[in-house]
Amino acid sequence: MLDLTSLRRRPACSLSFLGVVLAMFSACATKPPPAPATPATAGQPVTEYDMDPIKITAVKGPEGVHIESFDAAELFEAAGAALSDKRYDDAIAAYDRLLKEFADSRYTKAALYNVGLAYQGKKDWAGAVARFKVLSDHYGETADAKDAQFQLGATYAEMENWTASAEVFALILQRKDLTADDKMEALGRRGFAQFKLKDLDGAERTFKSAVAFFEQIAVQERLQTDFYLGLCKYHLGEIPHERFRAAPLRLPEKQMRVDMDEKARLLLFAQRMYIDAIKMGNPQWASASGYQVASLYEEFYDAFMHAPVPPELLGAGNEEKREIYFDELRKNIRILLEKSLRWNEQNLLMMERLGVQNEWRDKTKLAYAKVQRLLDPSAPMDAPPDPTAAAPGPVATPPPLPQPPGPRPDVVPDPTGADQPGGDQAPQAPGDGRPKPPVQGPARQIL
Repeated sequence: MLDLTSLRRRPACSLSFLGVVLAMFSACATKPPPAPATPATAGQPVTEYDMDPIKITAVKGPEGVHIESFDAAELFEAAGAALSDKRYDDAIAAYDRLLKEFADSRYTKAALYNVGLAYQGKKDWAGAVARFKVLSDHYGETADAKDAQFQLGATYAEMENWTASAEVFALILQRKDLTADDKMEALGRRGFAQFKLKDLDGAERTFKSAVAFFEQIAVQERLQTDFYLGLCKYHLGEIPHERFRAAPLRLPEKQMRVDMDEKARLLLFAQRMYIDAIKMGNPQWASASGYQVASLYEEFYDAFMHAPVPPELLGAGNEEKREIYFDELRKNIRILLEKSLRWNEQNLLMMERLGVQNEWRDKTKLAYAKVQRLLDPSAPMDAPPDPTAAAPGPVATPPPLPQPPGPRPDVVPDPTGADQPGGDQAPQAPGDGRPKPPVQGPARQIL
């Protein structure tokens, strides 16, 4: 907050205009000095007004020299309009001019933050990192710097610099001014960075600490968004899922039985964690979790089909024996495909009921059709299940799902202190092959 009693207007001139000013003073040098204050006003207190500095420059154009004046507020308003219109280069130019001409104005922190957003809009991640670092390093204890640190960690994630991202969020967690939502976001994003670094043990500890923190505050405080809690619970399923994928099936038969038991244990543990994420009630994370449970059973089927064949069935003269072996194997593990089909079906019904339209829905449709073909290669590919039709008998019944939660709030602070509502971004799951989880949480913006 500016001290309106101590700051005065600080006009600034360019060198080209200085000569004009000096000439004016010279012309007026013979005028008498102003009369002293009258006794009626001399003893009255003087009121001082705080005004933003104004820059005045002489600009040479096609029609000659003309005088141009501007202040920080005008530049900030013009830059904000350009940023809102996604004219990122114009926004960057205006914010940079503001920061150069009015380096110590009340708009400095907001301008540094917003120019970082403009670089993000251009996907110039290095430019965004540089601006957010300046704000974070020079104004470290302020709320604006805290938001800049969150953006810095998120920008490193966009660059897939997971080490730097994890380090930034570890530093954020040391701050004393974090709200409950801040702490959940920092824990979720740090855990996600550790997960991408394949530090599954570290990521698991971070996600578990986030869930424990939520359970600790749940009675006294309500989170504004459940997005990062959902991210944590979903990845507490992804971690044993990754371990399940890595678990081998090996010969001899005795080792194969041990490996099968371990793989089955990891499957059931991952399934339980995904079910916890579904029960939370966030439609986006629930649809992602339902898809992954169905994938667990299909992947277990594939692992059996690609497991080492007993050595007595190898060789050119054992084709018939191998064919019988695989026929019997398919019959014995058919239940895995049936469970996968059931979970895909239930996931589609859930998404239809909740109105979810995302890539998890599209991937679930494809997976449903694929499993149908594996169960009966001669059958035509069916359409997705009718949500109004009665569901078939239970194979692996998903837990009941709550209604979708309301939209996540997002506040866009104004540099003068007034707040206004901002937009919200629904999490997406951009995919190449297996869809990726939604990691774009509620936006932090200053406009």
